[in-house]
Amino acid sequence: MKLALILFCAGLLLAQTTPTPQDKCRVEGKVVNSLTGAPVTRARVTLRLNPAGGTATPTAAAGASNPSSFDRPQLPTLGSGAPQPAPIAASTDSEGKFTFTNVDPGDYQIAAQRDNFQYNPPRRPEPVSLKPGDAKKDVVLKLTPLGVIAGLVRDENGDPVQSVPVSLLTWQYNASGRQLASRGSATTNDLGEYRLFGVAPGKYYLKSNAPLRRASDDEETFAASFYPAASDPSSAVALDLRAGQELRGIDLVARRTRLVTARGRVVKPVGASLVLLAVGLNMDGGTMNTQNQITDPDGKFELRGMAPGSYGLSVQAIVGGKRFTARYQTLQVGSTDIDNIELRPVAPVELKGAIRIEGNTDTKPSQVTVRLNGRSGGVASTLSLPPRPAGMAPVSMTGAVADDGTFSLNVDPDFYRTSATAPGTLYLKSVTCGGVDITEAGIDLSGGGACDITVVMSANGGQIEGQVIDADSQPAPSAQVTLVATGARGSDLFGTAMADASGHFKIGGLAPGSYKVYAWEEVDVNAVRYDPEFVKPYESSAQTVEIGEGGKEAVSLKQIKKIAGR
Repeated sequence: MKLALILFCAGLLLAQTTPTPQDKCRVEGKVVNSLTGAPVTRARVTLRLNPAGGTATPTAAAGASNPSSFDRPQLPTLGSGAPQPAPIAASTDSEGKFTFTNVDPGDYQIAAQRDNFQYNPPRRPEPVSLKPGDAKKDVVLKLTPLGVIAGLVRDENGDPVQSVPVSLLTWQYNASGRQLASRGSATTNDLGEYRLFGVAPGKYYLKSNAPLRRASDDEETFAASFYPAASDPSSAVALDLRAGQELRGIDLVARRTRLVTARGRVVKPVGASLVLLAVGLNMDGGTMNTQNQITDPDGKFELRGMAPGSYGLSVQAIVGGKRFTARYQTLQVGSTDIDNIELRPVAPVELKGAIRIEGNTDTKPSQVTVRLNGRSGGVASTLSLPPRPAGMAPVSMTGAVADDGTFSLNVDPDFYRTSATAPGTLYLKSVTCGGVDITEAGIDLSGGGACDITVVMSANGGQIEGQVIDADSQPAPSAQVTLVATGARGSDLFGTAMADASGHFKIGGLAPGSYKVYAWEEVDVNAVRYDPEFVKPYESSAQTVEIGEGGKEAVSLKQIKKIAGR
């Protein structure tokens, strides 16, 4: 009898959760060229369950776009990392049309892709909300045609130069400021020709680098050169590539230069069993690394065949199982040899501390992510964010957090700033080191020494939610909402959310303070976060909101239109 009752209840539950044939939905539409309106055939359209629903929490660190791809930006994300259901897909026919049938009700994201096209907007798919039995028709997805940049690399005599990497660069924004970052590269052939294809519309700089193969005499190479023949970006000419445009005849002049030698010495710690010297050439969008073991008893080294450029030198020495480190921040190589470089590896710094949570919350200290951001940037880890030593691969050091919130870990000597994120409404209230507030100022551990760190999180974070409308006073789905504090901690107290299908958004876990809120059709969120000059022309479109402890504010925002053709 009990078994029959259990089976009966299970059947009722299954009937309640499984959509009936009458509940199934249908989505159909068309994929078109955003410039011409012509249908795009053989495009792949995907429909994926939406895990976000238009709600977000403040970001802890800005993402950066993938240097190896033109159209794969990585936005800041927080979450459990649970696997999401696989999307369903369809292809467009000769008229650019697609159809999805027998779709379960729910909130979805729909997007399209095709070679040599970019989804518009490229950073996010469109939301689609399906109620039982819905039939969504006339969905229009726009793909923007990608462009081409091509030309030659010649020397001062007009002769072609082969095997030269040509980088496509654009300005990128992060905590270190504005930097040129790679958006792709190509290598010249035997005729000195290069071709960059699949390039998204935008403003770019071109840079030729030293050839992959050195000159036959091994004493000369070609110095890096910005288009058309500039030694630095301040004198370079920017290329404004429109959607679907082909820019040809973009030729660069590479000038010969001498290869140099750098000499120096590592002051080995007593008892060092292994000493490694890493040399990193700081290239656009990354670093090319080589590593050498220092075997000279006096720690002397000699680096031959160095082309002009910016290098990072870093040393690791193993002493009794501990890693001693030293960094030569930047080595600028020109046309003359460099002598008397000295590096002194020092012991790691032991940091002890505790995470404290104020207020009523189910969040445990072990769920809080604390980041120590080194002067030269770093790589996220569960507890700490050690610096990325110049010229070396990132090293991730993690310390376990005890049930009472205490932790202990070793970090490289450096200057650090601390940030923290947590689920729900928690926000970072303060960070102290030896009783001194370092929330804004950071902590200098470059000379060794340490102190006890206390990270205080408050469960009484504020919240902003609201509605975004477009120029026609209609809901603006997929609008990118950004929120940045107006004070000194502006780039730290930052939040972003994507509006849902009805134009609604919500950002929680906010520290008390004054914020400016913007809604964009499309934007680089890092530019909003880190570059005050970028947002100046749009300040009249922002709303200023004051958030108190645990406060909730509602706003209505007008979407800032993307510049046409870009």
